[in-house]
Amino acid sequence: MTGWVSVGSRVIVDTLLHSHARTRSARDLIGKPGTVDRLVPRGTSTYALVEMDESIRGFPGQTKWSVHVDDLYVVTTPSAGQLEPEPVSYTVGFEAYPVKLRAIHGVRHAVPTSRTDRPLTEAVCSLLVRPVHSPTWPIPFDPSSKVSCPGCVEGIELRHPVPENGQLSVRHPGPNPSLGSSVS
Repeated sequence: MTGWVSVGSRVIVDTLLHSHARTRSARDLIGKPGTVDRLVPRGTSTYALVEMDESIRGFPGQTKWSVHVDDLYVVTTPSAGQLEPEPVSYTVGFEAYPVKLRAIHGVRHAVPTSRTDRPLTEAVCSLLVRPVHSPTWPIPFDPSSKVSCPGCVEGIELRHPVPENGQLSVRHPGPNPSLGSSVS
């Protein structure tokens, strides 16, 4: 979960890791925006009833989904109006099971730096990818590159609205914290 989820919050489904199996079966929910209608506590977990802006492919007419709050990215809250934009930090990942292997000219996908510790993870566009691992410094995702995935660029722009100057600023991830020393 990024941000504080409350009733009326504008959210984007970021992942479906903690949600119910029925919700996880609708993989097209990932990256889609919606509004929180109600919060439902279930023991130690909390679920949000999210009304999506549009229906999901394969589930015609269903616009409300029960999504675990840890699977949501908060864009705005009803009281604050707009959260302070946090720095964008994504690294590069390549398609896990490509139809055609193109090592040099492969499409680069955006992977949140918090998910780079896994061998396989979901990119911003919800495709299963392998993050590129570097022992010293993560390789930053460049949304302006010609080989960047258009779905990832769109997802980043949806999560982090472009400021007035029209430039999406990407914060390059820092050195690998597991190494213990920084690169000079």
